[in-house]
Formats: sequence, structure tokens, C-alpha cells
Amino acid sequence: MNRRQALPLLAAFPFAARTWAQTRATAGHRLFIGTGHALLVGPDGTLKSYDMSGNRNQVPAPPYLGLGDERPIDSYALYPIAGISKVVSAAAGSGTSFAVLADGRVLAWGSCGLGELGITPRAEYEEKAQPRNRAFTPTPVSVQFDAVDVSCKGNHVMALTRDGAVYTWGRGAGGQLGIGPLPLVNFKTRSARVEPYVPFPVRVPDLSSVVAISAGNNHSLALLKDGTVRAWGENRFGQVGDGSTTNRDRPVPVSGVSHAVSIAAGWNFSVAVLSDGSVMEWGATHGNPTPRPTPAAVAGALGIRSAVAGGMHVAAITAAGGVMTWGENGHYETGRGRNASEAPALVKGLADVKSLAAADGTTTAVLGSGRVMTWGEVRPWTRPDEGQPDLSPFPILLWVDGLDQP
Repeated sequence: MNRRQALPLLAAFPFAARTWAQTRATAGHRLFIGTGHALLVGPDGTLKSYDMSGNRNQVPAPPYLGLGDERPIDSYALYPIAGISKVVSAAAGSGTSFAVLADGRVLAWGSCGLGELGITPRAEYEEKAQPRNRAFTPTPVSVQFDAVDVSCKGNHVMALTRDGAVYTWGRGAGGQLGIGPLPLVNFKTRSARVEPYVPFPVRVPDLSSVVAISAGNNHSLALLKDGTVRAWGENRFGQVGDGSTTNRDRPVPVSGVSHAVSIAAGWNFSVAVLSDGSVMEWGATHGNPTPRPTPAAVAGALGIRSAVAGGMHVAAITAAGGVMTWGENGHYETGRGRNASEAPALVKGLADVKSLAAADGTTTAVLGSGRVMTWGEVRPWTRPDEGQPDLSPFPILLWVDGLDQP
């Protein structure tokens, strides 16, 4: 049973039972990579974070690590986030972090300038005319709902509820929140006006039966229970997939995509994996600035089970448990060597892959053995024999202090 099939069943479980089911379904570590940091969810539902800046010397802990203060920290060292447990999903953005707990709460921490944390109550925002833009510890978002997943990549955030609804917050100038025109804010200390962001979660109207979400840079994707996909947001590259290059501030159907089982939003492109193992793409695929507003099949991408997207590349788990990648390879993020083609091909040496994570120039894979492999941008000095010690063109063990590798 995959995640899309399991979510409707989990909704009917008593709380204790669905907590067990979620934890059980995600055995093993899972990584969530952001811009400059990552989150590691353990099989016991605990959460740790690490900084990926590559500093040789200790630096003050940034808010997105969730450590509660600015204590000196080492780069590429795991730090437990205190007071948080039973984590079922997480997301790492640009200076922000999010966790979904088994009881449906969404917690946020980090620093931002466009309301991405979502922790400001609307009444407080109207009173003070500014959002809370920093939190050193996990803080509940300001609107309660029963969440099962969260996603972010740029300056906006999506959350999926157990009953198939979607909440969004953060930057909305490109329509990426999906709530229609941005709301008029009735500030108490200055004139009412429309801001380019919303610092509190708002439910996306007229959208239901959602089973998966994925946030791109300035656009959003939602997979529905019937296998169709809805998209909205910035669309100048055709990343919404409705055949146009017009921004959409409400969800619209993606043209020609049905029987989808997995979705992934890249920087300015979108991907859908179909039930027959084929893949469709649209938008600025492979970093090509030419708009591609109509989804088309990815030649050579077959036998695919699920996919994730970095900035301009895709990594997918095959039905056999391997990894297939395609797209931009400027930082070796496809893991197939320095001169790898942009076309889909298998990454050598990977088997029994359980989960993938991708960011702009980095990809990681968690194996059934418990090992975590990485390629592309890696910890500096990992490969001292190479001319570019912070880049690996092939999978290597993820080297993070405090992470025990089998």
C-alpha cells in the first residue's frame, strides 16, 4: 500500500491506531533538505537537524536548526531538536523548518521575511502590522488543522490535512497560495492594504480529496484521489501545466495528466508519475527557459514508482528499488558522473532504495540497510583527493557527525 492509498484509511482510525500506522509506515530515517540545512526524522519519530554551510569553524546556531538559542555549532553535525517527538513529516525551506506531528499539529521555526513561518495570528498581525519573522524553537502555526504532510521550497508553504484539504501561507504575489486575490488586511495602526504575503495559514477554497502536495519555487501542485493533478501559482514557464503561461491564483486542472501516483515540483517545472510507471513533465524542464505549458512524457523514464525534484533535476525510485535521475547536472546532482546526459538513466550502485530527497544541487537516498547515500554537493573535504572536494559525481556515504552508518 502506498501513501496515496493509505491516507484515506488513516483518517478513519482512532488517534492511537493511526499514530502507530504512520510511524510504522515510515520506518527508517528520512531526510528533508533545504537551502543550507537538513532535517533528519528518525524511525522513532524524533527529529534532528544539521547545518550544511560547510564552515570549518564553529558558528552561532541559526534559527532554522531549532536549538533554542545561538550556541556555537559545527557544520555537518547532527543536533537533536528538544521537546519534539512523534514526527511524521517535515520540510526544510530557505531559512525555515517545519514538522508535522502525529496529532496533526504543524510546528515551524527559523527566520523569514514574508510570513513563511505561519505562526502569526491574524488578529496580532492586524494589530502590530508585522508578522513574527523569527522562532528559535518549534512553534505551532497560528491556525489549527489536522495535518499529515507539509511542503516548501521557496517562500511559501503548503500543508495537507487528513481529510484532503490544503492550507497555504507565506509569499503569494504569484498566486502560489491558491486562495484567489490576496486578502485586504485591516490594520489597526495604518491604512488597510493588500500585502504580497499571508503570515497565517489559509485554506485553499474549492479544493478537496487531495492525497499529496508539492511546493515549487513560486507554484504549487496537489494530487487528487482520482489520480488527477491541480496546480496554481506563477506560470511564466508553463509550470502550472494548463496549456498557458498565465499566472493562476486558484487551482486549475493540469492538462492531460491522469492516473498519477506521485508529484514533484521543481524550481520552475513540475513532474507527475503515472500508475503505469511513466512520467510526465511540464514547465522549464532541465533548466530550459523555453516555456513548456503542456505536459509531455519523459522519454526513457519508465518503471518509476515515485519522484522528487531538486531545483532543476529529478530523482526517482524505480519499481526495482533503484534510482533513475535526469535533468541539470552542473553540481553532479544526477549522480551519474561529471558528463552525464540530461536524459533519464539509472544511478549505478544503488538498490533497495526506500526514500529520496533533493535540493538545488544535492540528492540523497536512504537504503533498506539503513545507509544514507548522497551525491552532488557534499560536505567539504569529503573527497580530499579530488579537485572539487565539495562535489561528488557519484553516490557516497553521507558524512554527518552523529549519524551512525551501518
